[in-house]
Amino acid sequence: MIKENFQEKSDYLRVTEILSPFSGLDKIPKDIVANAARRGTKVHEICEGIIKGLGEWDVDDETKPYVDSFKEWWQDGKEVIEVERRFWDDELCITGQVDLILRVDGKITIVDLKTSYKPSKTWPIQGSAYAMLAQNAGIEVTAIQFIHLKRDGSPAEVHHYEIDFDLFKKCYDVYQYFYGKSNATKRKVA
Repeated sequence: MIKENFQEKSDYLRVTEILSPFSGLDKIPKDIVANAARRGTKVHEICEGIIKGLGEWDVDDETKPYVDSFKEWWQDGKEVIEVERRFWDDELCITGQVDLILRVDGKITIVDLKTSYKPSKTWPIQGSAYAMLAQNAGIEVTAIQFIHLKRDGSPAEVHHYEIDFDLFKKCYDVYQYFYGKSNATKRKVA
């Protein structure tokens, strides 16, 4: 079920929060993670402007190579179904914001843009959760692609993943066991 007001569902867990204990980001200094998150958000905003035909703005030396990598990938012409849409699941009380849903080679595809240094083992699980959320909203997703944008401006790497909701559900269950509502104090400390 789709929810329009995030404030109403502030107790819903984000997919990325559920996967955070498995990402390895806790081993990286917080200032480096914060800088990478800031840069990633900026690159996403620029790419969204390109996708929507609004042009490029606020491109600087740090973001330009990632934007160039994106534009190389984007030029193949893709049919846009959704851009930056948040989905909700009222049964699991989870939410996730999908970067793109595209029709690629005839398949409805979850597409996530990444600016990280290297691929993460959580990407296929994150994509599977997004696919499940979109399917619950009536969008029949059949493929997942994570687009790894390059910091040197070279062509993006396209990672194709199978939808595996069972694996996400296992991560969800483990997260709930350790950090769920009954462990609220433990969650705040972590």
